[in-house]
Amino acid sequence: MQLSFEQPQEKEPDNATLAQVYARVFSAKDGKMILEDVAKVSGMYRTNFVQGNSDYTSFLEGQRALLLYICSRLNEEQPKNIEGRQKL
Repeated sequence: MQLSFEQPQEKEPDNATLAQVYARVFSAKDGKMILEDVAKVSGMYRTNFVQGNSDYTSFLEGQRALLLYICSRLNEEQPKNIEGRQKL
């Protein structure tokens, strides 16, 4: 499935191009604000374990994994521009 907000691209962007795009988007003030919001809703600041419900725990961990994926695309070992890490 490919989301289409604009005209479809001719080819998939390479990793270097994607890294530049992620850096450009998430280093801007608005991008940092979005990243912080995603951190809050993804469970970065709370435990995602739900006793007796492994399916829901897995779902919550999937949300958290998305934030970690975005941070990895920014070449960060750990999220550094979210609450508790470093001032923006």
